[in-house]
Amino acid sequence: MSVPNVAPLDPQRGGCCTVMPYFIGRLLELPLTTVQDYTLFHVLREKSVDLWRLQLEIILAKNGIATFLVHPDYILDRETQAIYRDLLTLLRDVREKQSVWSALPREVDAWWRMRSRLSIVRDDGSWRIVGEGAESARLAFARNSDGRLTFEMAVDNPSPLPAVNRRMIR
Repeated sequence: MSVPNVAPLDPQRGGCCTVMPYFIGRLLELPLTTVQDYTLFHVLREKSVDLWRLQLEIILAKNGIATFLVHPDYILDRETQAIYRDLLTLLRDVREKQSVWSALPREVDAWWRMRSRLSIVRDDGSWRIVGEGAESARLAFARNSDGRLTFEMAVDNPSPLPAVNRRMIR
């Protein structure tokens, strides 16, 4: 988690411009996709989770990975501790109500590496996923619908994963 997806307020602006994990050689980069605590509390002087909530909504709409960086030394006072508790409550509620996969970085790494070894092949007029772990993947088709990119999940390849994991792998 060393590269932000955007960095408009950082000393060196830029970012990787994605809310999806990606490989740099053999290293899997999990982009930092939300504002860091220092920027939120000390640069923006924000005293709520409103910006984190907005960023989370945008990331989830893109089926991306939401990563948060909170330093223990920036949440020492009661006010910032309360905001941090609000963030944890927000994340719990989103996980439970929207079936979002809440994973440790090592779990995301394991899934992304397995996913990278899968292939899609044409078989008897349709497409299917092959490779170790194919039973844990779902096929989706992207379509251009009046200038908007839409996704349609394949119905003939239902995922055996619990519903909580489905959003992450779309």
